[in-house]
Amino acid sequence: MTADAVDRLPWLKWVDRFSLLLAVLGGVATVLLVLTVVFDVIGRFFFNRPLPGTLDLTTFAFMPTLVSLGLGYALLRGEHIRVNLLTAPTGSRVQRIIEIVGMLFTLGTTALFILFGAEKAVAAMNGKEKAVGTPWLEIWPFRWIIVVGLIGLILQALAQLLRAITVKEFRAADEDEVAVALEAETTILEELEPDLARREHSVGAEPEATKRVETR
Repeated sequence: MTADAVDRLPWLKWVDRFSLLLAVLGGVATVLLVLTVVFDVIGRFFFNRPLPGTLDLTTFAFMPTLVSLGLGYALLRGEHIRVNLLTAPTGSRVQRIIEIVGMLFTLGTTALFILFGAEKAVAAMNGKEKAVGTPWLEIWPFRWIIVVGLIGLILQALAQLLRAITVKEFRAADEDEVAVALEAETTILEELEPDLARREHSVGAEPEATKRVETR
């Protein structure tokens, strides 16, 4: 679905790259979070000196950053939660309609979140919002990071919507996952077949061996 749509709308690849860039920055925040927690644990248990502000950094800085900046890339990869119990058996046309409706709802709700988040970010910036327990940690910049992550999500939702509309042969985002699961299941069955054959052979051979012993 992606290659065909990119040929028709080349600018979509820049949206994908923007989502990837935000995801990389979110990954950097994840690494910093891990290092902060590790240094805090080492300082607490070995030197009785925990790292100052670890809880507030995790709550107000690292977690909002790594979660919000990965939203667009998760949508691009089809990693958001999907319940395809009813949609999986349907045809390509129905799944295309479902994808279009889903992206329209995503655009609407994300736009509302952006407006609400921008208002909160402006108020926090004007009030120089800081963490209560860690006065040196200013919170307002991370509120703007959340807004940036939501902008990445709405751009990616728009790109996915245009892909669903313009592509010739629609393929659901989770169809690849279903194919991989079925392939893995088939592989497991193929691995089990020799074991079942050996067991059946051994079960069938037991009576003959018993008869030979009784005859002797």
